[in-house]
Amino acid sequence: MSSEFKSVFGDEIELHLILRKEELSSEAYRHYKHTVKLFDDYLYSIDYTEKSIDETVVEEWIKEVSCGISVNTAGQHIHYIRKLFLFLIDNGYHCFVPKTIMTRDTYIPYLYTDQDIENIFKTTDSLTAPHAVKNIYIENEMPLLIRLFFCCGLRVGETINIKVGDIDFEKNLFLLRVTKKYKQRLVPFDEKLAEIIYLYCVAMGILNDSEAYLFPSNDKYTPLSANSVGNYYRIIRRKAGIVKYQQNRNVRGACLHCFRHTFAVRSFDKNKRRGISHRESVPFLSTYLGHDSLYETEKYLKYSGDYFEDTLTKFEAFTEDLFPEVSFYE
Repeated sequence: MSSEFKSVFGDEIELHLILRKEELSSEAYRHYKHTVKLFDDYLYSIDYTEKSIDETVVEEWIKEVSCGISVNTAGQHIHYIRKLFLFLIDNGYHCFVPKTIMTRDTYIPYLYTDQDIENIFKTTDSLTAPHAVKNIYIENEMPLLIRLFFCCGLRVGETINIKVGDIDFEKNLFLLRVTKKYKQRLVPFDEKLAEIIYLYCVAMGILNDSEAYLFPSNDKYTPLSANSVGNYYRIIRRKAGIVKYQQNRNVRGACLHCFRHTFAVRSFDKNKRRGISHRESVPFLSTYLGHDSLYETEKYLKYSGDYFEDTLTKFEAFTEDLFPEVSFYE
C-alpha cells in the first residue's frame, strides 16, 4: 500500500496520479492531488474497507469537504473526484459518480500582449541556465517549447511527450499521443515553424531517431518534466518583466497555460477579422484544442455557451480555413 495514501484505494490512487501528472501542469496537478488526498484521508478516517464506493460515502465526503468553502471551490473538488471515480470504474470497481454542481465562473485568464510575447521570446532566446542545472539541453529546449505553446496552443503535458516519430514534416503535423482524457489528435504547424523544428532536431542529434523525445532530459528517451518547464518559465517571466498576479483576484496569473488561452482568443479574433463568423470558426477551434464540447472552448473565449448552441451540429464540416494562422515571432 502507498505510504502517502492510506485508504483501501491507496494503490489505485497512486497509479491514477502517476497518469494525471503526465497530463497536467505542475500547478494543476498540485490542486488535483490535494482533492484526491482529501478523499483518501476521509476514507481512512472512517475505516472504510469496501472495494467499492457507494452514494452515501460520496455524499458524506462532499458535505464534509464543502464546509466553509465557496461553491466554486466545492465544485472543483467534485469535478476532480469524478475523474478519479471514472478511472476506478474503468479498472473494474463500482463507484457512484456525483453530478457536477453549477457554479458561477469568475475565472479570467491572463492574455499575453504583443509586447509580452516579444519580451518573452527575447528573454528565452538568451536564457543561460545555471551551471548547477542537470539538464544540459534546457537552453535549446525552452525557445522552441515557448513557441509551440504560443503558436499552436498546446498543453504542457502533451508537448513534452512528443517524440520525433510523432512529427510529420511532409504534412507539417504533430500527432499528440499523451493528451487530456487520453484522446490522440493531430495538430498542424506552418512552414516557418516546421523549419525551426527541423533545424532544432538536427542540432539536438535526434532527427532520425523516432523514439527520441523532442524535449528530452539528459537521456533522449526520457522526456523533460513539466516541473522543469514551469520552473524555467518562472525565471523567464521574471526576467521579461511580466508580473504574475494582477489586482483582480479572479485573474489567473501569467503562466504557461495562459499561452493556450492567448492562442484561442487570437485565433478567434483572426478569423473574425477575415470575415469568418463565430458559427464557423468556434467548432473548428474547439476540435483543434482537443475539447469535448463548445462549452469547454467557451471558457477560453469567455462567451455564453448558449451563444454557440446552434453550431453543435457543425463539427463534421471541414474547410481549408480550419485552423487560422497565428503570427510567429522569430
